[in-house]
Amino acid sequence: MIEGIKTVMANPTQNDGEQAPGTTAVLLQAKGLTIRTRAGVSLLSDISFHIEPGELVALTGLSRSGKSTLLQSLAGLLEPESGEILIDGVNLYANLNAFRSTIGFVPAEFALQQNLTVAEILQDAARLRLPRSVSSHDRKQRILTLLGTVRLTHVTDRRVGLLSEVEKRRLSIAVELIGYPKLLLLDESVEPLIPFEEVEITILMRELSRQGLTIIQSNARSRSAGVSDKIIFLAAGGQLAWFGPADEGLAHLKGFLPRGVVKDLFGLQEALEMLVNPQERDGIEWAKRFKDHEAYEKYVDDPLHNRYPDLLLQTRPLLRLRLRNSSKEKLPPPIIPRANNTQKLILLIRRNFRLLWRDKVGFLMLAIPPLVAFVHFMLSSTREASNRLPIVFDLFVFLVVLTAAMLVQNEIFKERAAYRREQRTSSLLFPYILSKLWLVGLLAMYQGFVWTIIHSFGQIGSAGGSQVLLSSGITLALVAFVGGILGLMVSALSGRTMPTTGWVLLLTIPQLLFIVNPLNHWSRLVLMSLFLIVLLVGIQHGTGNVRTS
Repeated sequence: MIEGIKTVMANPTQNDGEQAPGTTAVLLQAKGLTIRTRAGVSLLSDISFHIEPGELVALTGLSRSGKSTLLQSLAGLLEPESGEILIDGVNLYANLNAFRSTIGFVPAEFALQQNLTVAEILQDAARLRLPRSVSSHDRKQRILTLLGTVRLTHVTDRRVGLLSEVEKRRLSIAVELIGYPKLLLLDESVEPLIPFEEVEITILMRELSRQGLTIIQSNARSRSAGVSDKIIFLAAGGQLAWFGPADEGLAHLKGFLPRGVVKDLFGLQEALEMLVNPQERDGIEWAKRFKDHEAYEKYVDDPLHNRYPDLLLQTRPLLRLRLRNSSKEKLPPPIIPRANNTQKLILLIRRNFRLLWRDKVGFLMLAIPPLVAFVHFMLSSTREASNRLPIVFDLFVFLVVLTAAMLVQNEIFKERAAYRREQRTSSLLFPYILSKLWLVGLLAMYQGFVWTIIHSFGQIGSAGGSQVLLSSGITLALVAFVGGILGLMVSALSGRTMPTTGWVLLLTIPQLLFIVNPLNHWSRLVLMSLFLIVLLVGIQHGTGNVRTS
């Protein structure tokens, strides 16, 4: 028994519609789920199953058989082309906002900021996911309980980037548990765990399911099948080759092994390894054989159509309770107020400041603006440069734009996975963009301030010099702000880290046109304003793609 597991899903507050809701497992049903790519390639094909409240289900199958696609669809991230997903009899995609807090989804890739501590990650998650009226004391108690449950108490103040892979996995689970979900979905980690660690995670899932969680855990090596109530086995082409108890599934899947193989020598894991590369036509054949099997009627068709045998009613008390309430009108869960946009903005600004403070590379980049300003000061203070001052200043403006863009060129890209994860449970688009604009504004003021301070040494004692410096500093800060927005747009639209610098250089070319063109200042201002609008639209579009990608 894992320490703290007995109380992790218990809610210390009253369920009055404003406090954290109590946790009761949900009934999960899929009916004919079909998902295809735009090219028509089948990712999932006619997937149906019936998962009882509080069941632990192992999702296994062959490579590229659609396991992650299925979990993303169940999490509300990928709407099926046809079919439906029902949670307690209510359509998921018709009531997606109502089910945001009901579903916890641990993605395959690790999606938490590396430079934050474990405690900071959970504190931010608590502020976003718990109801708005939950007190600070209750939030702290919830965090402490979860730390004990996932066995991370000893690393509370350690930065996430220093955790082991299994500790990162436990932290990801804790983040999803913090909002009292009723359905927990775990995709298989991109970073593989050793067998002992996988078993530890599976035991934790087993205990949580007995507390009041319906859980689906993906594991290509099927190590969780032995302690699971049922398994979902997907074959090539996203075909359902088995749904039901693991022992019956093993006997059924052994029938797919080649002739001449001594089948009694193999367990489920070994059988899967021997079936690793079937053709799509094999998957279709396997799905057909499952539909013709008596298990399909027993574990899929009968439950989906409320044809329950008496024996099942006797062994599943939660099922009897649900059937007594089946005559009531099925309604989605109430939407409980959580963090508003102002609270989200404050949280994101504080997080940006912490990340900026702890980023060593970012701090080294902050040395570039003083260096550029000092070089400009030296060039503009010589007698030989007196005739070239306008050109020197204009080139300096171009460097300010370029520097500001490079300071934030990866700001959105590096947080893409974390933003996508938080966006699933809490609408963050508007506060997120504002928090990044705040960061750009802070860096822009820094650049303008540095230039003003360095050039003030050459204006000591000159009449009216301070006013000229101040106006020039403000102008450069505004120019740096435009450059920073350009960098954010590149970061939002970029698919990889390395090409961002090239895109920054490409998009700063229009600034050179503003520098050498013969237009007056008002014409330049109009062109710069239009350019700024295009950049803002690009950032919003790119950030929206992060949400849906």
